[in-house]
Amino acid sequence: MLFLLMDMVETPEEKRKTEALFNKYERLSYYVAAKILTNQQDIEDAVMDAWIKIIQNLDKISEISCPQTKSFVVIIVERTAINHLKWKKRHQSGEVAIEEYDGAPFFASADSELEDVEVYEIFRGIPKTYSEVLILYYMHDYSLKEIADVFGISEEAAKKRLQRGRDELKKVVEL
Repeated sequence: MLFLLMDMVETPEEKRKTEALFNKYERLSYYVAAKILTNQQDIEDAVMDAWIKIIQNLDKISEISCPQTKSFVVIIVERTAINHLKWKKRHQSGEVAIEEYDGAPFFASADSELEDVEVYEIFRGIPKTYSEVLILYYMHDYSLKEIADVFGISEEAAKKRLQRGRDELKKVVEL
């Protein structure tokens, strides 16, 4: 898969960055997708689609080995896998129920390498739908349009999730 991704980047610096990112987070990507999807082909498709999105947003990644980059990769892979699952369920049964993924963000689990543990603990108290948007918007400087593209929603829906996320964040912080 790496050689396919390398065709998407042009400069030697981007190629080095892509290779370092892929080597660091490839296994994590498959693990995250496998927590959502069960079919191996679906997992591979979701991971490939997620890495394409990651490469398209390579300029948003400044440091390879940091909690922000890890969360960025996990959110992209997770949302892409969920979109694959929704698509598959919609075309097989006509209905979609993915409530089990409304918990805390995957990356907010205990991780001894996290530097900002308090920040991630706060995000554990916010529904995933909102915390992921907050993280992409405030920590990764995504625009509402970019967030909408990642989640496969309208820009207005992304704006609403951001607003609701802020409200949830206020509730958690005030406790």
